[in-house]
Amino acid sequence: MRDSKDIRIFFALWPQDALRERLHRASQTIPVEPPARRVPRHNLHLTLHFIGNVYFDRLTCLRQQARQVKAEAFDLNIDCQGYFKKPRVAWLGCRETPAALRDLHRQLGQRLRLCDYQPETRKYNPHVTLARKIEFITEQESFAAIVWKVESFSLVEVRQIEKGVQYRVIEDYALR
Repeated sequence: MRDSKDIRIFFALWPQDALRERLHRASQTIPVEPPARRVPRHNLHLTLHFIGNVYFDRLTCLRQQARQVKAEAFDLNIDCQGYFKKPRVAWLGCRETPAALRDLHRQLGQRLRLCDYQPETRKYNPHVTLARKIEFITEQESFAAIVWKVESFSLVEVRQIEKGVQYRVIEDYALR
């Protein structure tokens, strides 16, 4: 059982409503059969760093360090879809990761290390998860590329609800 004084969090690119709707429409190109399930529209995002469960005193450190990130705003071209076999996840992503996104991910990870966070060692593979427990994707459907004007990143709380999880933005951090 989780301690009542902790919170489950991650840092992400958090889309505005109009962009979230476009991501949701693009997700409809992927057939989803039970037991697979789509990520609810209101939870669509692109993770920068998943932190997990933390105590509130550590949350304060993480928030302070995120405020120190000095990264540039950028455009993210969501222009491909794919499938991760082992976690059984369907996703949308970009053929080319912008240097500004790699820099944001790197800078944020370096800052968060000051709060005893250890970033993943595997290569960063930015994507928007669309569905989980997918057995396979027979063929990738085309969709109109989506340009995401990234002007901030967010600290997001994961809340357990009756039918899964719900994400709530705690704080936004502007990019330059």
